[in-house]
Amino acid sequence: MSLARIHFQRLALCAALIAATVSPVAAQSQLDTAQARAFLGNWMLPLVTDMGNMNLQLNIVDQGGKVAATFGDPTQGVMANVTDITRQGEQLLMNLMVDAQGQSIDVALQITQDGDGLSVDVAAMGGAFTANARATRSAS
Repeated sequence: MSLARIHFQRLALCAALIAATVSPVAAQSQLDTAQARAFLGNWMLPLVTDMGNMNLQLNIVDQGGKVAATFGDPTQGVMANVTDITRQGEQLLMNLMVDAQGQSIDVALQITQDGDGLSVDVAAMGGAFTANARATRSAS
């Protein structure tokens, strides 16, 4: 193989990796949107904890017929893609990892419909931190 061909292949691989990591589209799960239609939307999630109040955002969208989601605090520039999304009975279950000041923390969300909002149980750090909140649709 010629040296130019090897360099071209490496350049193409680097370009593909960069495109994959900077893509602004939320990562999608394998859950069909039809199974989660009632959960779709942009949701505001106020949490009251011993560490203070947090206003989080949960965006659940249809992406090519599959459920995609982001979760976090957009005012802090911290939004994580959620790819582990499943349906269990009446609950939508989400598992993700978030970066908290350089440390990866596991977060699990159990979401059920609650009238025109959502009831969200949050467990982080293997259940060491738990909270419950009622999410309401965001105006945007």
